[in-house]
Amino acid sequence: MTQSHDLAAEYQAALCYLPPMLREVLERVPEGEKSRIQEVRLRAGRPLSVFDGSASRFVTPRGDLTRGAGGLVVDQPLLQEALVRLCDYSVHTHQGEMERGFVTTPKGDRVGICASVVRERDGGISCREVSSLCLRVSREVPGAGRELCRRWRPDRGLLLAGGPGTGKTTLLRDIGRGLASGETGDCKKVVYLDERYELSAMFRGAPRRDIGLCGEAICGLPKAEAMEQAVRTLSPEFIICDELGSMAEVAGIAAGLACGVRFLASVHCGSREELFQSPMVKALMGTGAFGAVALLDSPARPSRVALLLTKEEYHDQGAGSAAGL
Repeated sequence: MTQSHDLAAEYQAALCYLPPMLREVLERVPEGEKSRIQEVRLRAGRPLSVFDGSASRFVTPRGDLTRGAGGLVVDQPLLQEALVRLCDYSVHTHQGEMERGFVTTPKGDRVGICASVVRERDGGISCREVSSLCLRVSREVPGAGRELCRRWRPDRGLLLAGGPGTGKTTLLRDIGRGLASGETGDCKKVVYLDERYELSAMFRGAPRRDIGLCGEAICGLPKAEAMEQAVRTLSPEFIICDELGSMAEVAGIAAGLACGVRFLASVHCGSREELFQSPMVKALMGTGAFGAVALLDSPARPSRVALLLTKEEYHDQGAGSAAGL
């Protein structure tokens, strides 16, 4: 089975939580396109569209892709049905996720939600009148992190930086799987901090993604809390964190490093310039937990490394960039 076929199969699997009519239309998309599609977007009163990493196109009722008119229009009842199905017919159990603008399917695909947000008297948030859904097609690519591991030893700590859709989660999961399964020597104890269930796709206590023979996942907890729990109770050798974004998480990494834990993590970063200007990247590299930072390429070339810098090179070049301002 080719990798292209595997990627197309992941696309097919992501569609199983959509209403039958939408699923049938999306299954008619040309076979050669399925492996490239990263997102399926449903917008009330507007055409069904897909994004392949380079461009958005509309899907006709026959499954053809067009840049202009002719796309299948998604009405509000169909959008609401899609939300219920994507929540596995249990919208109320996903309320906590929905308050943060997403839900995650049992397969591990994240669904972004645009809706009218109402703050209740008790301080909680309710999502009402959903206007659009963005189904991101997650993919498991065994071996995706192999080349990066040849260029940099994960036990020295590694930070992946990249924009949405550049393959951060795919790389992190695969590197963690390899460590936990002994591909680089003895099996390592790896703990995934899976706040959004994307790394492990944990469902009813079992991971639907391959997280390795000695991999474990703490799911649903904010990463800062999960870090403390992991260090105290699971004696990890490695901790995997996806999409770090708060100073509390930075502090958690510094504390874990003092306990002998090694970290593999990702952070949002859109360009080389942002790599040296982002306060979050600077703070993370300042912890000393990451021996290198890898800037990923683009959504059109997911999981490809555009730039790999040791922490010494990062700090040297960052100082040079600051001096040139």
